[in-house]
Amino acid sequence: MSEKSLTQDQFVVLIARYERRVRSFIVALTSSCSEPVEELLQATYLVAWRKLDSFTYCEATPDEELVRWICTIARFEVMNYVRKNNSLQIRFDGSLIEKIADYQMEHAEALEDRHSALRGCLERLTQRQRDLLSLRYWQGLSIKEIAVRQGRGDNAIYTALSRVRKTLERCILLATSREGHTP
Repeated sequence: MSEKSLTQDQFVVLIARYERRVRSFIVALTSSCSEPVEELLQATYLVAWRKLDSFTYCEATPDEELVRWICTIARFEVMNYVRKNNSLQIRFDGSLIEKIADYQMEHAEALEDRHSALRGCLERLTQRQRDLLSLRYWQGLSIKEIAVRQGRGDNAIYTALSRVRKTLERCILLATSREGHTP
């Protein structure tokens, strides 16, 4: 097979298509520390744009090779960021970042399937369950803060969150097993 190159237009379309995968990859490497994620994503895309002339692919379509290439760039951007920002909340050393990155790359399809299953499972939850998840994970409130806000006890909130997480876990396992993918 001969190597092919991407046009700038193809590159822009593909990074838009796979932005969530690259972002998820960076989030995994930064221990879900939201502050640097956007900065790292932009730095990664900038480096990829500057090096686009050096990217070639052999497969029928460039999609997977491009995602792997961009994630490799992201891995180096994260390691550089960690080196430059020792005070940052990222608590990973270089070897752990490498291991996480390797895992992410090896299991990209299964992780994507789990993400799709999660989206479907979240839609099946009641509004009250989704609101509880939103308060805890998207707004970052503590159990105590949620309890105060909802006029409930800490244990009641903890138990409710535990039940929702178990419901999601079962739903995801069922959905991915139907698709023939194991988590």
